Amino acid sequence: MTGTPRPGVQRRGLLAAAGAAALSAPALAQGAPRVARVWGEPGPYGGVFVQGMNEWAQRNNANVRFEVEQIPWDGVTVKLTTDLAARRPPALISVESPIAYQLAAEGLLEPVDDVCQRINARQRLVDGFTLESFGAWKGTQYAVPVHHQACLLVVQKNLIDELGLGDPASWNWDSFANAAKAIAEKKPGMAGYTMALGRNLCADYHITQFVWQANGMTWDPSASFRTVFNGGGTVEAFDYIRRLFSYMPRSAVEFSFLQVVDQHVTGRTGMSAYWGRTMGRAAEEAKPIFDGMEYYLNPAHPSTGMRWSWTDINGWIIPRRDNPFVAETKEAVTYVSNNVDWMVQYSQSLMPNVGPVFKDVATAPSMLAHPFYQSKGRSLDVIFTESVPHQCNTGYELKKGINPLAGIAHGRSVWAQAVQRMLLNNETPRQAADWGQRQFEAIRSDNARLIAG
Repeated sequence: MTGTPRPGVQRRGLLAAAGAAALSAPALAQGAPRVARVWGEPGPYGGVFVQGMNEWAQRNNANVRFEVEQIPWDGVTVKLTTDLAARRPPALISVESPIAYQLAAEGLLEPVDDVCQRINARQRLVDGFTLESFGAWKGTQYAVPVHHQACLLVVQKNLIDELGLGDPASWNWDSFANAAKAIAEKKPGMAGYTMALGRNLCADYHITQFVWQANGMTWDPSASFRTVFNGGGTVEAFDYIRRLFSYMPRSAVEFSFLQVVDQHVTGRTGMSAYWGRTMGRAAEEAKPIFDGMEYYLNPAHPSTGMRWSWTDINGWIIPRRDNPFVAETKEAVTYVSNNVDWMVQYSQSLMPNVGPVFKDVATAPSMLAHPFYQSKGRSLDVIFTESVPHQCNTGYELKKGINPLAGIAHGRSVWAQAVQRMLLNNETPRQAADWGQRQFEAIRSDNARLIAG
């Protein structure tokens, strides 16, 4: 693929950066303001957390100021490598757990067991989460929990009721596909279902949900991470995606995050796969869509019963080398994480996209006072708590004998490209899965050599 780095290049860059980072950091000018950069995802919530960090600084260390920099979540690893090589890491980064696993395995992160103990993180977590699922490596914690986002089935329930399609909470794959077909046939100009199928991170997330529901895997963590992508689960999931594609917009093969939301909020699809942001956008821009909207767990696989949902399990990580703000960052993160009011503001800054990970935040009166709890309480329960036992992401394949291989594949869009070969090149599900198998095996083999070396 033109412009795509060879497997392992990303890892070599990290290792090279780590070597460069061993050099002494340039001295700070005496008396100059000390600005600590914080990387957050696009959106207001990172800025809210940093406001809380600056409240700590004003009260305890006025010589430090935290500033947020918004970066795309799929650009974290490359940007971190670049800044480490320049001996200029940020003080703090918000990342999804697969990236935290990878960077921890590379030895690039500061342990945060002390912070997690001081905020009583393990005991406060919403039922279904473990502290390790946010980012641990060989018994050491490297990520402080901050939020979660589950990718679920978004449904125009008023439309489902009008067409007599039953209760989406009880759907399996077959009844879900039949509902998508009915909408596409009976509502001219409206797609039955929309998901991202472009060559991008969003498509990876949407596709892997189906693969895992069908009991497919990319690597086998119980067998030295042997590549198993072309197994029966992947082939079945690909075949099902091809079936659903008949009821999607033809342009779905180009869609990423925003296009899926736009399709739903503008009334061009009856159902979609997405996180809580669709509800927030509809509340802002399309009240009739919002009024008829509900969220459900993903339809169950007919045989496995699985309802896995791609979940952004986000935590704060602290670069270790050349970071002059480790101590101050730990203190500030502890302060905000222990402050329920700040954590409620963090979640409510983009409702209901940013799920609270602590029970005292999720049940705080100020959290429950949000208007969405009055109009969409059932859906919020699904998004924030009922989805948690079904959490899944590429870190899912790392939980046994955690290894950085799957983390390195995170964001490479191999899953998306494999499905595109089926939809655009008319390959069979088996042929597309075999192509993906070769790509993932190349990634595995190259990184296995580097790890051994």
